Amino acid sequence: MTIEPRVQLHRSCSGIRIYQLPVETFPQHINNVYLILDGDRSTLFDVGSGTPQSVEDLRRGFAEVRARFGEAVDLSSIQHVVISHSHIDHFGFVAYFTRESDAEVLIHELDARVLNNFEERIVLASKDLRVFMERSGMKPGARQELEEMYRFSKHFFKSVELDRILSDGDRIINGYTVHHVPGHCPGQICLQVEDVLFTADHVLSRITPHQSPASITPFCGLEHYLQSLDKIRRVEGVALALPGHEEAISDLPARIDAIVTHHMRRLNQVLEICREPASLVHVSKQLFGAKSGYTRILALEEAGAHVEYLFQRGELRIANLEEVSRESNPVIYYETRRGADAPLPIPPPWGCAGEAGARDAERPLREEAP
Repeated sequence: MTIEPRVQLHRSCSGIRIYQLPVETFPQHINNVYLILDGDRSTLFDVGSGTPQSVEDLRRGFAEVRARFGEAVDLSSIQHVVISHSHIDHFGFVAYFTRESDAEVLIHELDARVLNNFEERIVLASKDLRVFMERSGMKPGARQELEEMYRFSKHFFKSVELDRILSDGDRIINGYTVHHVPGHCPGQICLQVEDVLFTADHVLSRITPHQSPASITPFCGLEHYLQSLDKIRRVEGVALALPGHEEAISDLPARIDAIVTHHMRRLNQVLEICREPASLVHVSKQLFGAKSGYTRILALEEAGAHVEYLFQRGELRIANLEEVSRESNPVIYYETRRGADAPLPIPPPWGCAGEAGARDAERPLREEAP
């Protein structure tokens, strides 16, 4: 059988073989699933969404690894499965490994509850999202439509029982190091295998990972994300970073600097927008323009994460405080704390290198996030 080459082979400094398998987890949304072959140990880092196309692409990737590279491996022979974080495009196929194979499945402790009690998580997250949308100024019809859209894509996954819970600094499998990096997701991890760092959705090569407020999900939010970027920037010995989407990253510190610079620029945009009282819906439209479908939620959450960061630091204040104190859940309007003529600089941390490499696009990443 002839297979069109799609799989990429990477190697660690000692020769550990790492196969990058492209998987279409949702229409036009590609994830990287990584097969790590280390002596007689076989590990999958993420598993795709579990949709028919995602599963077909994953099996096709394994077939290519066997045909092109001569590796005697298939899904049933995988010994360890590491889930980077609890967004469904990364974990949706995990039930195969928990129910139909002998693989050990590992995930960070802050995300384990999502997979163990998925139905509970969707109910609670939907309610938190509803409150967020109400306070943002979104109209009732749009709120209902987006809430239904949020729940619909989650119906095909059912809770699973996991084998092992991870914590920051754990050494797993053959000494691989777990780095907990909350922000994009509460239990987001990067996994270090010798001089290779699997960054999942913490650092991507072209697009800045989606941010949502901590007010919706604890351990998310821009504050956690920026701290986690700084943490990974300080990790020594990384020669290659392999992300959950897009291309490999050869200069991880430079890419992190570009992402931080992007967020600093966006924070200043928000301050400028809020020189006059503005709802989150208004801020979102000013930042991203009019959006449709699921991207409306992503854009609103992204705006909310930046507003929350500035509000926590006293750079923004509530403009309609009397109404907020009087009503049960009114639309909140934010305004810049400084005078209308004052400069509004938010400086980047740790001396970032400016705009070079900031190819992140002014749009949030398309991603399903429970």
